[in-house]
Amino acid sequence: MNYDKFDDLCGYLEEEEESATAQKFIEHLLHKEVVGPEMVEELGRQENQGKRQQKDPRLTMEMRHKQVKENRLKREKQLELQRMENALKKAAFLEAQYLVQEEKRRKALLAKKEKEGIQREMVKLRREILERRHTVEEAWKIEKKRQEDSQRNPEEKMVESSHVHLNEEKVAKERKRKLRELLIRTFKENHQCQKRYFSAWHKLILDHRIKLGKAGTLSDWKLQLKVLRAWRDHTRTQKLERETQALENDLREENRKQQLATEFNRKQVLRYCFSEWQRWHGSEVIKRELARAKEQTRKKMDELLKAASLGKLNSNGSLGIHHLAEATAVVDQPAGSGEVTIMPTAWEKLPMRSSDCILSHSPGRTTKGNFQGPLPNVSGSTADAKQPKTPDAEIAEQPGSHEKPETTSQEAEPVCVGHFHNRHVYQQQLIEKQKKKLKEQQKTIQKLKENQRLAEARWAAERAASVTEAQSHLLSNPRGAEEPQGTCQRLLKSSVLSKRCEDSRTGSRNCLSASKKNPTAPHPLLKAMEERAIQRAERRRILAERKKKQEEDKLAQLKAQEEERQKKDAEEKEAQLERKREEKRLKKMKELEKQKRIKRNQELEAVAKDHYEKVLLRKKGLEPWKRLRMQSKQSTEVAEEHHCLALQRKCLLSWFRYSQETLATRTAQADQLYSQLLCRRVFQSWLQYVSDLEKEARKLCVYFLQKKFFRAWLTMVRDLKTESQRKLAIAAEHCDRKILSVMIQAWKAFVKLTKEERVREERRGQLRRKVADILPDFQALTPL
Repeated sequence: MNYDKFDDLCGYLEEEEESATAQKFIEHLLHKEVVGPEMVEELGRQENQGKRQQKDPRLTMEMRHKQVKENRLKREKQLELQRMENALKKAAFLEAQYLVQEEKRRKALLAKKEKEGIQREMVKLRREILERRHTVEEAWKIEKKRQEDSQRNPEEKMVESSHVHLNEEKVAKERKRKLRELLIRTFKENHQCQKRYFSAWHKLILDHRIKLGKAGTLSDWKLQLKVLRAWRDHTRTQKLERETQALENDLREENRKQQLATEFNRKQVLRYCFSEWQRWHGSEVIKRELARAKEQTRKKMDELLKAASLGKLNSNGSLGIHHLAEATAVVDQPAGSGEVTIMPTAWEKLPMRSSDCILSHSPGRTTKGNFQGPLPNVSGSTADAKQPKTPDAEIAEQPGSHEKPETTSQEAEPVCVGHFHNRHVYQQQLIEKQKKKLKEQQKTIQKLKENQRLAEARWAAERAASVTEAQSHLLSNPRGAEEPQGTCQRLLKSSVLSKRCEDSRTGSRNCLSASKKNPTAPHPLLKAMEERAIQRAERRRILAERKKKQEEDKLAQLKAQEEERQKKDAEEKEAQLERKREEKRLKKMKELEKQKRIKRNQELEAVAKDHYEKVLLRKKGLEPWKRLRMQSKQSTEVAEEHHCLALQRKCLLSWFRYSQETLATRTAQADQLYSQLLCRRVFQSWLQYVSDLEKEARKLCVYFLQKKFFRAWLTMVRDLKTESQRKLAIAAEHCDRKILSVMIQAWKAFVKLTKEERVREERRGQLRRKVADILPDFQALTPL
């Protein structure tokens, strides 16, 4: 990157450093453990991550089996092709041997026939030559005899002249006739010889034309084959390029989708973790508030019991006992069991803030059902819970989303396990996980029930002790019996009704109304009998209510079990349908693969058939034809050579002499031309040498100029290097000053932030103190 100014470079480096530090901080937050390992095990994140990292082994096994099958088929095809090629080669070799042998036999027969014909022609020629010699000798003999007869005596000559003249005329006629016949015969022989030579020449020309036509067709076929192969290679390269481009695009798209999926998964996991952390933080805050409230109620109860035991209660004692009955409903739960109940009327609205999450408790009554859920169920009992509008907290803090402990994990399951390839396996795993969670919940419920029973027994013992102390105090102080009667009655009711705050409240109201209606107190024994009768009736009513509650709980449990069973049946049916769909899809894929394999086999068979035809054409068509053509060419060359020799012997001797003379003249002309060309080349080489010398001189000049230029450039570079080093040192000093100034500014900002944080903490402390002052006092409340 090019920067015109040094400040731009420094700014770019600072921005890059800030982005790097921010990225490192984000990575540190991502890899930091927000919660402990126990909470991670409860949330089931490790199991989900392990399952998300796992791969389906069936797919890999199928791919391996498929690859092994393809390799085996390839090897079998290669072996089959090699076997077929060997068989074709062997058959072609045998066929070629047979053709060669047939050709040899045919050539031997042709040579034998030609030899016999030549011998017959030679016999004919010899016979004709002998006949000609015989006729010439006879003619010479007749001429000689005539001359001898002419030298005889003239008388006989004159006598016989007439006869001789007649005989001579006859002989002349006979001679002329014979000469005419001889000329006709010689003309016929010459004509036949010329005809033979011309027919041989015409046949040679036709053979040459046939050879040229075959060579042209062969060259055209070779050219077409070359073009076809080039086109095939071009199409293959184009197809491979398209396939590689498509594969690259697919891989790029898959990589992009994988990155988006991982980013989305990471965001979802972060969102899930933050929501779980918010929920856990809210539950911890609720625990602390409940512990503080229990401690306050415990202190007030101790003070109240102490005052009741000492007899220092005033006319508002019934109010204190009423508060005691209300407080017992809150404190009547195990401290370490992790359970919470809805707050009584004393704290009807307890605002809780936990990182943008406000929970408000609505007034309710403490029943046995409040002790059946773990700590996260607190938010489920609130009717007017304020939810943030951000999308990060919508998943974690919807109303009613915490009524069951497995709902959050069920909502987070599809996020964590969103990339499973096999839905059937995922559903089975989800069903097993739900079964495990149900077992764990049943165990926790049993433990909580045991803790609840122990707590009830402990509080019953404490209340019995307080009641005995109050009775002993009443026996020791008979005058003040009218006022503590309601107190003892309420203490007895509170000892029996540990978790029924409303019943104790109603009992206290009834007793107060009765005390107001009857200002004159009856006899203590009658009053005690009435109280015992009321207690027995109350116990019977409580037992009946408990039985009814147990029956309702059993019905609700049976209904929940029935719903769970129906849900499991529906899930099993869905899994079976999914399995059937998967089997149908696999069957369809197998059929498609089978069709593709059949189509591929058909294509390969067509290619093999084409290759087989080409090999047959090459091995059994072209190559034997080529060999035949070569052999015929050799035979024609031998025949031509023999014919040329015969022509040279018979007719072309004169032409040979003329050709020798013309060759001599042409060689002389060629020698003269060669001498001229040699002189011309000498002059051209000399000129080239001169030009080369000039070029060398120019090169040396350029070399020396470059040397001078590079020396000057080296000095300039050294100067620039020293200058750049000096500027770099100045830049380093400036950078150090800039970093120091940035650090000082950051330190100042940090000091301001710490001051603001301190002021904010002081304000929070003031707000906490104000809230603590605003909270109502239990003793200052009036009875309802």
